[in-house]
Amino acid sequence: MRIGVGILVAAMALTPLTDGFSKALGTDQTAFFICFSRYFVAGLISLGIAVVFRKPIEIPHHDRLGQVFRTGLMMGAMTALIFALSIVPLAKAVGGFLIAPVVASLISVLLYKEKMDGYRFAGAVLSFAGAYVILRPEGSMELGTFMALLGGFLLGAYLATTRRASACGDAFSTLVVQCILGSAMVAPLAFWGGLPSISPQNIIYIVALGVVSAICHFLTVAAYNRADASVLAPFFYFNIVFAIPVGYFWFHELPTQMTLIGLAGITSGGVVAMLSTNAHVNPFTGIFAIPWQFVKNFSLKT
Repeated sequence: MRIGVGILVAAMALTPLTDGFSKALGTDQTAFFICFSRYFVAGLISLGIAVVFRKPIEIPHHDRLGQVFRTGLMMGAMTALIFALSIVPLAKAVGGFLIAPVVASLISVLLYKEKMDGYRFAGAVLSFAGAYVILRPEGSMELGTFMALLGGFLLGAYLATTRRASACGDAFSTLVVQCILGSAMVAPLAFWGGLPSISPQNIIYIVALGVVSAICHFLTVAAYNRADASVLAPFFYFNIVFAIPVGYFWFHELPTQMTLIGLAGITSGGVVAMLSTNAHVNPFTGIFAIPWQFVKNFSLKT
């Protein structure tokens, strides 16, 4: 459990960078093209690593349809989020997207019979309340908020089904297959109107987006392969904690007092979840254990 939580917190620290690159690209590129570029570059990087280290890509025959289904969920979620990022502030888009862990927990508990004790439940509620304060939906829901919520629902389903299929292949194989397959899924929509015009700066953003996405995707899958979705759910909200400084320094979006209150709720939820008698987790210990655990697992499988 400890390793899984630490891995997820590390992924959440990097995820706002991908949101920042996507938002910057969204000024003159479509959400479909950004999504295609993100996973195509990440897939090429992953394949290169597999070739250099002679690491086989292992996807069990009985899980091939499952991989297609989970990849479809992931691409739908990311396309919706990228679209939301292009029309609403970064923190607001990420806030709507953060219904994902709640959806993942509900699916895992109701359908997959994972355990949820009082601490986990309270942690998830506190974190969700904090994200709700940051999002602050008004009387009429704007399109960007709706797309962020839709993306969060699809991502929650993806996270829950990924945890359920954790025995089907390793995290690295999943990374390679889903990036390549996902980019192929959205390619027709990405190039529907022909090859888009790409500036040198956008090329840099696309490469950086692919590199960070590959890292984040691998870490997220690895985390859900090592811990229950109901345990990881509150820590998913650390995404917004790291998104605030990205929005401030990159896009000059100042956090409001309500945003700070929401962050306090998110952090409190993570702390409460750590009190669970079923979890026994410490996110900071988990982070420091990542390098050794990754090297050990990677070397054993190559």
